[in-house]
Amino acid sequence: MLRVLLLISVLTSGLALAQVELSSPERQALEQDQRRYQQLLEERAAQLRGIEAALGETAAQLRRRLTERDEVSAQLAQKRRERDEVLAQIEALTAERTDTEARIAELNARMSELEVRVQDLLVSLYKQRGRRTAAGLAQSRSFHDLRVRNHYLGLLAEQDAAVIREMDGVLTELDAERERLAQQIAQLEQAEAELAQAEAELRSSQARLAEIIEELNATQAGQMIQQEALLEEQTRLERSLGDVTNALEAEIARLREEERRAREEAARFAADRARQQELQRQADLARARADALATPLVANPGGFIRPFENAELLTRFGEGNNSYIAIRAPVPNAAVRAVQNGRVAAVTYMGANLGYMLALQHDDDLVTVYINLREPVVEPLQAVPQGTVLGYLGGGTLTRNDVLQFYARRGLSGNSPFIDPAPLLGW
Repeated sequence: MLRVLLLISVLTSGLALAQVELSSPERQALEQDQRRYQQLLEERAAQLRGIEAALGETAAQLRRRLTERDEVSAQLAQKRRERDEVLAQIEALTAERTDTEARIAELNARMSELEVRVQDLLVSLYKQRGRRTAAGLAQSRSFHDLRVRNHYLGLLAEQDAAVIREMDGVLTELDAERERLAQQIAQLEQAEAELAQAEAELRSSQARLAEIIEELNATQAGQMIQQEALLEEQTRLERSLGDVTNALEAEIARLREEERRAREEAARFAADRARQQELQRQADLARARADALATPLVANPGGFIRPFENAELLTRFGEGNNSYIAIRAPVPNAAVRAVQNGRVAAVTYMGANLGYMLALQHDDDLVTVYINLREPVVEPLQAVPQGTVLGYLGGGTLTRNDVLQFYARRGLSGNSPFIDPAPLLGW
């Protein structure tokens, strides 16, 4: 608790310093945002102190219960990952089985064609080689029987023998594919059994987590300790975003240095034209990547969009001293899209309770933050056009899998204020 209050103190003092240094035309609006966020932080700190005083001696016992909740939450997240891995394995095995069955069907069709050709061959032999020789071949009841009578193959023309050899090869391949199919079916059955076990363990963890949360919710003290944990987690999250420009500036500097070294080395290889050209190519590539990252972002003139269609606003900025809005998607595990053109400034796993956090940097020094994601499908520093799928809901265990926590921050420094993002999205 003391550490969180110190973090809040650092955030509020940083806001005061930032306010003095403002000089842009939007100063009045930014100062208003800073005052509002500073007030929110002060109210949050007061609420945390009030909770601590109200809980008194019961706080330690309740925190142990909260720790147990978080441990079960982590177990649940692990069970989800295991279930997803088994599902991916089943999907891959099913695709392999489908491919094998298709190959077997093709080979069976080829065998049917070859059987017709062999039958025609036998008829031709009967007519051309005489009844006695052909009769011996005609008595063959199967291709295997025909192979056993291999002394008759000497009577065949080379072209006819090639048909028999091809048929032999197809049969061998067909046997191998059938064996492969049997193995794939066995692996698939094993994976399905593992999935059933994973689903059972997942349900058990979910039930255990729900039981602990229900027990905590049953008392006012339990509700207060959970609210305290949420506020502390949010303060740490806000602080952890830090200076989102650090990674971008560091990458640009690294690429500039890479270009410089490549050009210096290229100058030393004047006698080796091929080596010199390769180094110059590497330098040009590093420069192009650095220039792309340094190019200012341009907003979509159409304005912002919501992170998914038919979005529903659940909670507003400032409710419960929260600095985000909660948005409900029309379906669980919905795709979350970039609300405006931007660049991925940060991707961080926030733990089992919250899942992944992704921050997007936009023009005008605006940063939007998306929380409760599964592992994002975009990479840090990647430029993403408006509407790009960033990831999918359902990454956290304590937030519903159809709810997004959405933040907005005006400014790129660690002391910049979080603002109400609802007006950006038309609420």
